[in-house]
Amino acid sequence: MSRRASWRTALLALAVISLGHGASGAGGGLIATAHAHALPGSVLTFDQQPQDTLHLTLQFPREDLLIAAPELAALAEQTPDDALPQPLVDQLGDYLSHHLALSEDGDSLPLRLNEAHLASTYQPQLGDYVLVITEWNVKTEKPEPDSLLLKYDAVMHEVRNHRADVYWQTPDGDTRPLAGFGFFHSAHGVRLNLHKARQAPAKQE
Repeated sequence: MSRRASWRTALLALAVISLGHGASGAGGGLIATAHAHALPGSVLTFDQQPQDTLHLTLQFPREDLLIAAPELAALAEQTPDDALPQPLVDQLGDYLSHHLALSEDGDSLPLRLNEAHLASTYQPQLGDYVLVITEWNVKTEKPEPDSLLLKYDAVMHEVRNHRADVYWQTPDGDTRPLAGFGFFHSAHGVRLNLHKARQAPAKQE
């Protein structure tokens, strides 16, 4: 195990122990803030599917999720790339359903969790860490809606320096930024301009 991986693993264990003894206290809060600061935020990537449906991939670091949702501590015992137990997937979906919502022209859109798994990743400045990756279908009222209102505060409702970045993925695999926000901009929702994201960027002369 690398040196970076060792400190990451030890810090995760410390966070889980703190959660078990009440992370809302002063000590737990300090651990949460220090640990979460270095990790990436949530990434939400939308792409168009047939039959009035959008596909959403949502991912975030497991370490931050365990701080925000101690009831999901069983995720710390799961091995990346192995199938998650269905009761744990259901529990994860229930948590996210309270922190993720989409609406079109004022009407709430149904979201269906299709799959969830863990994946190991590495960044030179962070070392090894684990991502929680979930795949969703979103049923829309129009075949290709021009805009949606996103309400999302998963993880950031407890880890206040956690941020979310939202992207649109084109059929040829290009990703285009839609929005980026933190906790204090999440309460009223963030407008996603899908019509603009679908347009090819203007060519430079």
